[in-house]
Amino acid sequence: MRLLALLGAWALASLALPAPALPQAPPAGGYAFPLRVGPTGRHLVDQRGTPFLLIGDAAWSLIAQPGDSAADAYLADRQRLGFDAVLVNLIEHRFATRAPADAYGDRPFLGRAFATPNEAYFAHADRVITDAARRGILVLLAPDYLGFGCGPEGWCAETRAASPLEMHAWGRYVGARYRAYDNIVWVVGGDADPTPVAARLEAMVAGIRSADPRHLFVAHNARGQMGVAPWPRAAWLTVNDIYTGGLEYADAGRARALAPPRPFFLVEARYENEHGTTPQTLRAQAYWTVLSGGFGQVFGNCPTWSFGAPEAAAFCRAGSWRDALHAQGSMNMAFLRRLLEARHWSSLVPDLAHAVLTAGYGTFGSSDYATAACAADGSSLVAYLPTARPVTVSGSRLAGSAMTAWWYDPGTGTARRIGTFPTAATRTFAPPAAGDWVLVMDSRRFAFPPPGPPWAPEGAEGARAAPPPARGAS
Repeated sequence: MRLLALLGAWALASLALPAPALPQAPPAGGYAFPLRVGPTGRHLVDQRGTPFLLIGDAAWSLIAQPGDSAADAYLADRQRLGFDAVLVNLIEHRFATRAPADAYGDRPFLGRAFATPNEAYFAHADRVITDAARRGILVLLAPDYLGFGCGPEGWCAETRAASPLEMHAWGRYVGARYRAYDNIVWVVGGDADPTPVAARLEAMVAGIRSADPRHLFVAHNARGQMGVAPWPRAAWLTVNDIYTGGLEYADAGRARALAPPRPFFLVEARYENEHGTTPQTLRAQAYWTVLSGGFGQVFGNCPTWSFGAPEAAAFCRAGSWRDALHAQGSMNMAFLRRLLEARHWSSLVPDLAHAVLTAGYGTFGSSDYATAACAADGSSLVAYLPTARPVTVSGSRLAGSAMTAWWYDPGTGTARRIGTFPTAATRTFAPPAAGDWVLVMDSRRFAFPPPGPPWAPEGAEGARAAPPPARGAS
């Protein structure tokens, strides 16, 4: 009964269409930071009103582990691939070769944690954040990462030991230091239920806000806790997120059903090269989130997130973080951006009542469940199929009398034109090969380009194309 009630609430929520689509792609100069909550309450927008599509990368140890030149090389690569955000610890507790010191041997604190900040350490942090800004990259910055389960991976013990006055002073220090940096969203907590140290985190947030009234906040909690869950009365927490271990569409649906609405994204899920995760798993968590109402997601790769820190070796297969930059997962996130930015992504409304994807969507609660969304302006319909199967689609919500249908391969970023059909028709489509696929249906009124380069299978009939090389790669 609870599931039926939840589905009913989501179906009602899907009927409330947002305002007409805002401009999609950022201007040539990139996003104009800092970000703010947009007029619909569903997205973040920049200072020009451009919706921010978050295609992020987990770079937890970026400040502590690599030096300046290596950090710059990483950020340059992420910029080339279209990543526009990185998730970073301002102070690293465990996952760096000289933790908590940085690559130059400078520790974040000269003595007592939070009470004795070390100028040399934060000068290096300044350079990294400035470099990200120069490349148009948002830094999701965690000033007090608690660590998994409030254990030794993070600063939970030190947070418990600190007084509220010390935490307020720490917040004021980092708030004053980074107030003028436009490309920041503050991340409170990290990988743990914050309840045992909530009062101290609240003191830290109050300190940040006393010096920095400009930037947004999001909370990173324990897996399975959406950002706002432990903070029901926190007026400072205007951005929500989900942290999942699978079936992201279910958690995204709960986040989207909140009233009043809050923008949300997938802050963390499963990482490439960890725990047997497949490329399809990584694609599913991204597409499920965006097509269920999220404004983006943070991708993660091991060993990239730790930049080869020895303590992280147990989590993933051995390898160089530099070699991992152009692994399939990163390329697939670039293909996701290419698809979404070529369409009116910020006006997509989740098809929770299956008014658009009418059959073949599978079973809610399973890993093969297909999600779909239709643009409020009737420009496009996008559906993600985790596995190949026939699906039946109604074009009745698309504008005009004709629509063009495409199969988009999320693993290669290539497209195959299916044909042009009347929008009044309900049609069944079958993917051209095994695997996961994206069905894109565009109103002919909008004259969109193909969602990707032409589909060019190699080898046998119906084989899937190999991914193209990374932009800028030799």
